[in-house]
Amino acid sequence: MTPEMRRVVAEAETAARNGWSDEAVKSLTQAAGELRCEAGEVARLLALPVADHGFREEVFTTDPAFHASVFALAEGETIPLHDHPSLDVISKVLCGRMRVRTYEWIDAASLRARDCGKVVLGPDDDALVLRKSPGTLHTVTALEPTAFLDLFAPYYDDEARPCSYYKVAGVSDDVQLRVVSWEEARQ
Repeated sequence: MTPEMRRVVAEAETAARNGWSDEAVKSLTQAAGELRCEAGEVARLLALPVADHGFREEVFTTDPAFHASVFALAEGETIPLHDHPSLDVISKVLCGRMRVRTYEWIDAASLRARDCGKVVLGPDDDALVLRKSPGTLHTVTALEPTAFLDLFAPYYDDEARPCSYYKVAGVSDDVQLRVVSWEEARQ
């Protein structure tokens, strides 16, 4: 972790103690804006063993109130459609390019969401911010070897805030989703 990244992670962790306010998110997004890594670092990250969630990840903190890690994706690799229940997430591409498709809950209980579209992000783009309210879901696909920093506040909790995976079951004025297993989401 570079000194600049260490500083941003420390700032995010401190801000998470009180929950990320809109001002804190704006400050963290600006602070993350200059973060980068070299192609050699992406290659190092891609050589890491795959974690139990199916991706290469270097974890920097594991506090229930806050989590920071860098994910590495090979070209064409996808993180399936998933949610961040009651979590705020700031995601900053450090190297490479990735396509992110986001959805926003209309009614989570009935698994109805609104398609918010796709965006392609690279290291020169602002960080992507996914707020806990109204709640967002997204899928990430690497367009080339990519590394990105994720800051979470709070972090997942298997009982109170578990991560769920989804497939699109139908589209009309909104998107109807269905919950699927990790294995089915990867297909």
